[in-house]
Amino acid sequence: MRGSWTDRLAGLAGLLLIAVLQVHRLDDSDTWWHLASGRLIADTGTVVRGDPFSFTAPEAPWVNRQWLFELGLYGLWVLGGAAAVALGCGALYLGAFAAAWRLAQRRLPAWAAAIVVLLAALITVERFTARPEAVTLCLLATSLLVLDGRIGWRAVALLVAMQVVWANCHALSVLGVGVIGLALAGTLVARWVPLPAGWTAASRRPPDEEQRLGVALVGSAIAEACTPFGLTGALFPLRLLTVIRGRDVTSLGIVEHRPTALAELSPAAAFGLVALVALAALAAMVSFRRWRLSSLLTAATFVALGAMARRNVALVGLGVLPFVAEGFGPLARRLAAASHRLVPTLNLAMAVTALVVAGWVVRGTFYQSMRMTRAFGLGESRLLFSAGAVDWLQANAPEARVFNDDLLGGWLLWRAWPQRRVFFDGRLQMYPPAVYEEYEAALADSARFAALAERRGIGAVVLHHPAPGRLELAGAIGRMPGWRIAYLDGGAIVLVRDGQPTSTVEGVTGPTTAIEATGAAALLETVVAPLRVPVEEAVSRYQRGRALLWLWGPRVAPLARADFEAALALWPGFDAPATGLRSLASVPRP
Repeated sequence: MRGSWTDRLAGLAGLLLIAVLQVHRLDDSDTWWHLASGRLIADTGTVVRGDPFSFTAPEAPWVNRQWLFELGLYGLWVLGGAAAVALGCGALYLGAFAAAWRLAQRRLPAWAAAIVVLLAALITVERFTARPEAVTLCLLATSLLVLDGRIGWRAVALLVAMQVVWANCHALSVLGVGVIGLALAGTLVARWVPLPAGWTAASRRPPDEEQRLGVALVGSAIAEACTPFGLTGALFPLRLLTVIRGRDVTSLGIVEHRPTALAELSPAAAFGLVALVALAALAAMVSFRRWRLSSLLTAATFVALGAMARRNVALVGLGVLPFVAEGFGPLARRLAAASHRLVPTLNLAMAVTALVVAGWVVRGTFYQSMRMTRAFGLGESRLLFSAGAVDWLQANAPEARVFNDDLLGGWLLWRAWPQRRVFFDGRLQMYPPAVYEEYEAALADSARFAALAERRGIGAVVLHHPAPGRLELAGAIGRMPGWRIAYLDGGAIVLVRDGQPTSTVEGVTGPTTAIEATGAAALLETVVAPLRVPVEEAVSRYQRGRALLWLWGPRVAPLARADFEAALALWPGFDAPATGLRSLASVPRP
């Protein structure tokens, strides 16, 4: 639709908000093993087929469908470190919603297009990470945009070429085949099934376009096998389908593999999901005589995928958006024709709303209210990924086999491989079920850990102690003969089995660094620091104080109290350290 300056402002403000949501720390554990894999590919010039990273499943078959994404991710790291990785993946997510905006604006005025695009972005907010989903969302949105128009031979070539790239970046590239198939199915059904009186023929395409869609479908299906893994790689998504449906032991403890529950989503994602699905249902009612069957089938398919597993929720927004835009398009045009002043007002209202929310993101209040641990900025999160813990291991126990939790597996690979292999990491589908069962049993029962340590020759443990059950396990291991707590900071604890006496508490306590930012990331921190509460630093101090108190009890009360007081000084509204201080009220000060 042709737009005025207010149209352009609404669109630019919406895309600016989505861009601001991409500026955050590297805070996803899978990013690190993707980087480690990309480094290996760059160094060797090959895509390995057997696991090179673990000592629990050496040379286990590994169908690494995301190898090309990993190579690109490592290239970004070489160019600009953590900031380049975050912004490079962010550009892919922004590209996805720019394509969605273009598609929505074909039928909706700018303010309405901005609403549906921002709702789709809210649904996706949890998945804005440096993972292969960035490629999937970008190419999915681009495919939907191409399929929304006339299908010429150029469009066919573009769809197949994108599919070849997509197939080597993420196993969910099968979605590209799916949306082409749904587009073809919609037009064929409309041709074969007579329409009731009064219904439009919006679903039908000319016969030559149907033929080209068929060619695109066959070409994209063949492209799925155009990877280093051939037919095995093409069939790999079927294996993933069984995993996310909970039919595999490796999915039982993974939140993102469970069926979607609104209560488990962040409020932003839950609100976006409910609102957009409700709009889709309303669009179906107001436009039932002119449904475009391909869009209806696509919307229904993606809603079903979103209900299947939490990790699929991000797909719902893009899958539903075309149907919503088609359904409300005529109504929005009538509204625009009824009042020439209303549309600019709505455009300005949308622009202001998007800019206000962008300000909340920069100040940090958005993520706090959405119950997300994310923070605006660049660099690496030391709340999640402790450099000190890994560096201590490398310097003091370089030969020890390490038991690590899955959150730190990829981080160990990135920082310490090839000198050190891991017990387990985020490549869940590669590990044999027996290894996963062994891992979960050890986390749940320290007695089983003792048997595992003997069987596997474990000489060190590194855990992300804020995670549930980790402090309990660390305390139990620290009491086992020959084991000692060797290092503790705001995010990780290291234990070693070397028979040496336990050091003093002060001797094992590491820093509470919450962020590692250099270059452009450090400059950004300097600019935005005065605008927000230092939440990350406060949380890091609290987490270390909590761990100290749990592991050593009242005798370290002065150290724990100092951490709790520092956390409250940084963030006066932080309830957890206030509760910690109340628990220490009966312990006399020195």
